[in-house]
Amino acid sequence: MNGFDLDIIKKAIAAISRPPKPRELAQHLHIGQNDYRAFRQFIKNALAKGDLARIRGGRIVATSFAGKVKGKLVIARSGIGFVMPEDNSGEIFISGDDLGGALPGEQVLVELKSYRSGKSREGRVVKVIQRAGSQLVGKLEKTRHGWQLKPDDPRISHKIELDNPDGLALRPNYMAVVVLYEWRADFLPPMGKVSEILGPAGSPGVDIDALVRSSGVPIEFASAAIAESKKIGRTIPDEEIKARVDLRKLTIFTIDPPDARDHDDAVSYEEMPDGLIRLGVHIADVSHYVTDKSALDKDALLRGNSIYLVDRVIPMLPDILSGDMCSLHEGVDRLTLTAFIYLDQNANIKKYDIVKSVINSAASLNYDEVQRCLDNKPSPKLEKYAVLLAKMNDLAKKLKAKRVKAGSLDFDLPEPKVVLDPEGNVVDIFRYPRYDSHRLIEEFMLIANCVVAQYMMGLGAPILYRVHDRPDDLKVQVFAEMLKELGFDFSFKGEITPKKIQRVLESAKGRKEEEFIHRLLLRSLAKAVYQPENIGHFGLAFPVYAHFTSPIRRYPDLHLHRVLKLQLEKRLDSLTASKIRSTLTSIGTHCSQTEIMADGLERESVKIKMLDYFADKIGSVMPGTVSGVVRGGIFVEIDNMFIDGFIPYTSFEDDYYIYDEKKHQAIGRRKNKRYRLGDHLEVVVARVDREKRELDLLPADKFNLKTRRGKRKK
Repeated sequence: MNGFDLDIIKKAIAAISRPPKPRELAQHLHIGQNDYRAFRQFIKNALAKGDLARIRGGRIVATSFAGKVKGKLVIARSGIGFVMPEDNSGEIFISGDDLGGALPGEQVLVELKSYRSGKSREGRVVKVIQRAGSQLVGKLEKTRHGWQLKPDDPRISHKIELDNPDGLALRPNYMAVVVLYEWRADFLPPMGKVSEILGPAGSPGVDIDALVRSSGVPIEFASAAIAESKKIGRTIPDEEIKARVDLRKLTIFTIDPPDARDHDDAVSYEEMPDGLIRLGVHIADVSHYVTDKSALDKDALLRGNSIYLVDRVIPMLPDILSGDMCSLHEGVDRLTLTAFIYLDQNANIKKYDIVKSVINSAASLNYDEVQRCLDNKPSPKLEKYAVLLAKMNDLAKKLKAKRVKAGSLDFDLPEPKVVLDPEGNVVDIFRYPRYDSHRLIEEFMLIANCVVAQYMMGLGAPILYRVHDRPDDLKVQVFAEMLKELGFDFSFKGEITPKKIQRVLESAKGRKEEEFIHRLLLRSLAKAVYQPENIGHFGLAFPVYAHFTSPIRRYPDLHLHRVLKLQLEKRLDSLTASKIRSTLTSIGTHCSQTEIMADGLERESVKIKMLDYFADKIGSVMPGTVSGVVRGGIFVEIDNMFIDGFIPYTSFEDDYYIYDEKKHQAIGRRKNKRYRLGDHLEVVVARVDREKRELDLLPADKFNLKTRRGKRKK
């Protein structure tokens, strides 16, 4: 027995009357003397990983038998932790005193504490399973005992003792990257070696560098992936063009943001002789260049998606592919997959056709100039497309109307646009406008995604669906209570449907609370994920949905392209389908997690720059909206700035405020004044804490009162 199976070993341990020693276990499994040394090493590794545990007398047991659980540690900003067990047995609460020096995201072994029935499980970290090689980012500090790193992550309260074997130039208040050494003991501080100096803390560029490095997302591509990308020929072979539908004479163009580099979708519109409209959605055929199991594919899967930070992009594919060879640039032949969708004048789908194609984009348009064209103010460049764009816009509006009528939730929330100068300093922050030109492309991509998903599901093909589960009943109940406090009386009895949620959005339309209600609702809904089982998309009210239209920046789209091409080329036999199906769950879980990571990094990068912006606005009076009410005070979102600040109740001088948890409000004891979700008030920027990424505010009336008092004293 040269190969050892952990599950077989665990079953053997359970079958023996009392916990065995390694030699006894080997005898039970009939492991010969020649294999015993390898077996002992396997057991040793399993103990180190926390898969097995050693008890008194050197006997071996399964970890669960020893009252220990292996899982991933999550630490909240408040300092408390939770371990998510690998066996999915439910989270385990870890107090701040029981973290044992473990860091967020680490695999740990937890010893369970005794707990009362009905209460959440509690435990303490007894072992960090693997720390060596993990990295942290923080600020360098010089002490009399040597150099330390103060981690940039506010959830890590203890400092890291530093080793500097490479002799890097260390300076106080400089940001550095530290690679951690193996965990030694919970009573000793973590240690690591300095691997990189980023620059002065808080300086433009360094702040985002620190964010990226601390996240652990891969930045550099593997040398093998770079080598592969350089070997790809830039000229499309004639035999490849002959094997595809040639659409190079069809009027096709891209519509993207003005600063976009990766153009992975293009559109066309034709009026057919039979009265139908043929909408063409043409997507870059990235799978032609990034083949399965290649070095490029492995790097793309590792990333899962491109990350669009406030001052940079961390691409899923090397720039030679994402920004050049796969990108549908104007006037260049490109390989694509095309979904032709035939619709009647009422935007009903009559039929569709999906083909391998080659296109030549007639123009690279951006949202701003297309919108000016739709507003009857076309530039000379767009005059020849004015009629075509108007017809496209009309079709998009019909598609949206049909989608909304079916129950699709339409969140038209604005997004912040942060403008930086060449040095990375904030010049301006404003609400990025939402145009009809944006909605035009969105509707065309939605219908293409639906059509391809429907086609593949009908064939029983192994693909990842983009699914969105029904919201949790408890979250919907809390949302209904919040709505009631805002003056909306909605009942969500019975099955929660998109139509019921949609009525809330319709009632809030045009009211001052509209945007706030949209954000509350988004918090109440489930997160869309990738998985091989189709359960539909609740938010879009689609019975089947998949991501097809962005293979340059999303791995699930690239994966779908591969399976689709196998089908189109009649190479998707049962054996191939079975092999693909066996990997779908793990790929879907991984891509769902990388998407969450990317979303968090994108928000944090914007917040960092916003705090820089507000650092120069101390004392400024700004309008805001109450976005949260908690025991210690209220959170206020600065209007049009998309950032929350905190006002403690002690800052209000007009009354003593008491937190009403049931009604999500604060009530003044004497004057009965209330602060509720959605209330508007003026605030003053009081303090910016870049390290903790916090913004402190004051009520504007208190600030004015202090100013008046100061004048009287003078």
